[in-house]
Amino acid sequence: MGRHAALVDTSVREAMDSFLSGLIWDADPANDPALTGGGGFFPAATDCWHPRVLLACPPEALPGKARAWAQVESRLEELREPFAAECEGWAGRPDNFEDFTALLREWGDVTTEAAGRNWGLVGLP
Repeated sequence: MGRHAALVDTSVREAMDSFLSGLIWDADPANDPALTGGGGFFPAATDCWHPRVLLACPPEALPGKARAWAQVESRLEELREPFAAECEGWAGRPDNFEDFTALLREWGDVTTEAAGRNWGLVGLP
C-alpha cells in the first residue's frame, strides 16, 4: 500500500501481505529463496526475459494463507481509506473498493477450500 501503509494497522497489513504474496503479487525473491529455485518447469522469478505467467502455490503453503485470510477478512473495511488514497482509478486494478473486496473474497474462498482439501493452486494470473 506504499506511502499509505501507515493508514493500515500492522496486523492487517502483515496478514494481507501473507495472504496475497504469490497469489496476486509476487514476493521479492531476495526475501523468499524458494522463488529463485533452480529452473525446471517454472522460470526463476528474477528472469526478466521470461515473466511468470503461471501461479503455483503448493499445498503446504495454503494453510498459512487460509489463516492469514481468516485474520483479515473481518477487517477489510479498514482498507477502504488506503484503497481510495492509493489505488482507486488506476488502470489494471479494481475500479472501486467493492470490486477490490469482491476479488479478495473470491481468492479467500478458493484458498480456504483448497487448504481444507490439502490441494495446491495453479492458475493464470
